[in-house]
Amino acid sequence: MSRTQVPARRNGPFEDFSSDMERVFDSVLGRTFGTMLRNGSSEKFLPTIDLAETPDAFEISVDLPGIKPEEVKLEMHDGQLVISGKREETTDRKEKNYHYTERARGSFVRSVVLPSEIDTENIDAQYEHGVLRVKLPKSAKAQPRKIEIKAKG
Repeated sequence: MSRTQVPARRNGPFEDFSSDMERVFDSVLGRTFGTMLRNGSSEKFLPTIDLAETPDAFEISVDLPGIKPEEVKLEMHDGQLVISGKREETTDRKEKNYHYTERARGSFVRSVVLPSEIDTENIDAQYEHGVLRVKLPKSAKAQPRKIEIKAKG
């Protein structure tokens, strides 16, 4: 089975560049220091996604710690799975004087472009321990079909 690189889309090319720069700061300066250097007003929650492919389906895992399943929205639009929601600020933040925080909050939208057609009627989504797992079965016409070779004579 070959691997297919599927880009995870956010809101646009500048969003991608911004996220890439944040990862550079985090890797070079360390997560804590890199997070502290960022502007607090641009703080946002961006869940991480894993995308795997089997012969008959795509499987997506999304880390959504602290978010209830009913606060997450899943939609299929033109071959894209769109995952959105919001991670709220906790009430205890107002009662404490934080020196810094690494846990991001806010609204998020992640969009994953799928390279083949999906059987949208049989998509299965499960949520357990802060991880959303979505199984997107490939449509019958998108799956490989073995063609029998008939020998003559």
